[in-house]
Amino acid sequence: MINKLIEYNCDSKVFLENKHFIWYFLEIKSRKSVYTSKSYERDIKDFFCVDSISDITIEDIKKVSILNTQNYIIKLMDKNMSSATINRKVSSLSALYKWLLKYQDNSTDIHIIKYNPFGSLKEEKPVINNRETEFLTKDECKVLLDSIDTTTILGHRNKTILVLALTTALRKSEIINIKIKHITTYTGYDIVKVRRKGGKEDIVKLQASVLAMINEYIILTKRNKLSSGEEYLFIGHSTNGKNKERLDASTLNYMLKKVCKNAGIDKNLQVHSTRHTAITLAILAGATVEKVRDFAAHKNLATTNRYIHSVDKLKNNAGDLIDIF
Repeated sequence: MINKLIEYNCDSKVFLENKHFIWYFLEIKSRKSVYTSKSYERDIKDFFCVDSISDITIEDIKKVSILNTQNYIIKLMDKNMSSATINRKVSSLSALYKWLLKYQDNSTDIHIIKYNPFGSLKEEKPVINNRETEFLTKDECKVLLDSIDTTTILGHRNKTILVLALTTALRKSEIINIKIKHITTYTGYDIVKVRRKGGKEDIVKLQASVLAMINEYIILTKRNKLSSGEEYLFIGHSTNGKNKERLDASTLNYMLKKVCKNAGIDKNLQVHSTRHTAITLAILAGATVEKVRDFAAHKNLATTNRYIHSVDKLKNNAGDLIDIF
């Protein structure tokens, strides 16, 4: 493979079997997560100031120095970008350089690059502000859902998405990639098949009322599980050119903000907040840490314990013992 990468190094652009080297990198990443691959693509284009990945040459890659990367971080900070966004952008670019570092030949000592200028920025990167993610109480969930007008297809879709999210703790990437054929049964249980982070396939149980809303939405969109199985479940209903197309993550966040505003809920919520809400409500209802871990599809029990700790900190608070009034 290294020979092909070097062999096709023409006009300062590297191709592998007629494919630009960065496109090849993104294709590999997409095997695990299309969402992550798209994020990498945006971050790489942003740094190199190009409209297309194909405009980036291997010489452009080699020219980047530690001063360039430090100045890039300063520029992002000056734009008041969040610490999480800045760290994500640096990680995306570092991943590309790490991948290129792999291409070395022991017998000829041929290599594409020698150094990752994004790999030693611990002091320069901003500290991520670990603010508690805002979530909804059980009563707020009911207010939110009751506020949605389901007499329109758009309203029914939005309510279905939120009911699904609030009862399954699915991530936004998992929700938008559900196809109609993924709504099925397994050993007598109604389930939805999803692809988790890292590309792992999983099954998630659906409540009967959630399944009913999904089935009604499919009927409202004049589709069925037999002939429309390959179509994405949640699609656009607008005149902006994306009608009947798969939704993207930004659309979900915009929808949630709009629904919250209409419901009079003054919280800075994103789709991840619905996942946080579902996990928190399960804990408050008495679910064990093992059940919550499976429900949330956490790889590490320590991640689940952070949710448990946050709830316990409020439930069993030492301040409750202070009686001065």
